[in-house]
Amino acid sequence: MAIVGLGLDVCSIDRMRRAIERHGDRFVNRICSPRERADAGQRDLATFVASRFAVKEAFAKALDGAPGVGWHEVEVKKAKSGKPSLELHGNAIAATTRVGADKWHVTITHDAGIAAAVVILES
Repeated sequence: MAIVGLGLDVCSIDRMRRAIERHGDRFVNRICSPRERADAGQRDLATFVASRFAVKEAFAKALDGAPGVGWHEVEVKKAKSGKPSLELHGNAIAATTRVGADKWHVTITHDAGIAAAVVILES
């Protein structure tokens, strides 16, 4: 196995909160897929959206940019243990295939008003 992509992103939770207040569901729906929105549950929506935003940006950075990959083509799923994973669709799968990645890892954290994510692509 070799690392073929590494991405890191941080996102201000307050910035996401302001965007949600300004644009409401339209903004949340743009960033999060229907399945992700259903997974939000009772969590703080701004923290949840900031985390997903950071993951999707980290994924794009791991690919050195991801032209044509839509927000909903990269989904964050959580195991019962709480461990996050990525489910890729459409152009996201094609983009990882182009760089030779066949395995991916993600981690998410949030503290002090910031959500952060790291994505690693392996071949």
